[in-house]
Amino acid sequence: MFTDRRSDRWLFAVLWLLLLAYALLFAPAVPADLLGQLRDLALARVQAVDPIAIAVFNLLGVLPVAFLAILLFDTGKPSPWPFALGSFVLGGVVLLPYLVIRDLRAPLQPAPGAFVRALGSRITGLVLLLTALGLIGFAVLAGDLSIFAAQRQDSAFIAVMSADLLVLTIALHRCAVMDRQRRGLRLSGWSALAVQTPLLGPLLYLALR
Repeated sequence: MFTDRRSDRWLFAVLWLLLLAYALLFAPAVPADLLGQLRDLALARVQAVDPIAIAVFNLLGVLPVAFLAILLFDTGKPSPWPFALGSFVLGGVVLLPYLVIRDLRAPLQPAPGAFVRALGSRITGLVLLLTALGLIGFAVLAGDLSIFAAQRQDSAFIAVMSADLLVLTIALHRCAVMDRQRRGLRLSGWSALAVQTPLLGPLLYLALR
């Protein structure tokens, strides 16, 4: 039986505090044309923002879906819905508190609805994995690390979303491990090693689950 792990709660709490501290105390200034930068990121305007920043922005849409595929099977209190949906807008600032207080002793949803079943399906996991691979490939092939670093230093939004991606990547890895334990699933061979890969590993797990 899965047992509650205080170490994981502490990890999520520390990640949340670090993200808040960085966003409030150490991030650069908010760009004068924040809405314009959001538009450039959403429309993938590589003339204005580096492809690495565009990839990070879009990965922050992929990871919340992966969290939904895991957390919406929770039956404990509080409900994961507002936290998981809020992560699409505020990322780890909203999601990490839920990971600290979620009731892991409650059973998983035995008869989830059609929407949750679809989110938790292998097809969704595969789509998320392929999307992430495509975004990483785009960043590697088209991005310029020095330009991205300069834009990150000049924009609080790019800086904070980069930090958000880092903490959510760590949190998703732990959530996938905990989900595997709660379900009593065992992986072997290449899959047992591959699911340990940062960022992509948890998405692979969802594609195999």
